[in-house]
Formats: sequence, C-alpha cells, structure tokens
Amino acid sequence: MHSLATSIPEQARDYPFARIGSLDRYAPDRIDFAWVNPTSDRSVIHAHARLDLKWVEVQGYSEAGTVTEVIDLVRERVRRQLVSMRGVLAHH
Repeated sequence: MHSLATSIPEQARDYPFARIGSLDRYAPDRIDFAWVNPTSDRSVIHAHARLDLKWVEVQGYSEAGTVTEVIDLVRERVRRQLVSMRGVLAHH
C-alpha cells in the first residue's frame, strides 16, 4: 500500500482536508486535531481519518474506487459518530 499524497492531482489534494476539516460543525466540542490519510493498493483506495476532541478520539475508515468517493464515505462515517455523540451529551 502506498500514500496518495504525491499521486493524486494537485487540485484534488486539498479535498480530503477540506471535507474532514468541515466536520467541526458537528462536533460536540472543539476539534484539537484532524488527520486524514488516503492510501491505495492496486485496485482500492483506502482512507483513515482521525479527529481528536478534548476528551475523545473519533476514527473512521473506508474503501472505494476514487479519492473523492473514499473521502466522502469516511467523512460520513465520522460525521455520524459526531452527531450521535452530540445526542448523547444533550441527554446528560
């Protein structure tokens, strides 16, 4: 497996960071650190994302055929976790 940092087109390099970075509106607390790493093997693109909040770490993983699709999938998985965390906190 290899990192896609150098193999994805220049105009697409900001996409993963913009999509993951926009999750802050769903977070129940401030995001101290956000990280996303798209990698690929021969036929599949993988993405790992991690957000560090003050009191918890949220992670997501996805696989897809394109960088855009894999980032959108991992973003949605992390977003759902953040939304559910907000719901839990609202009841305490």
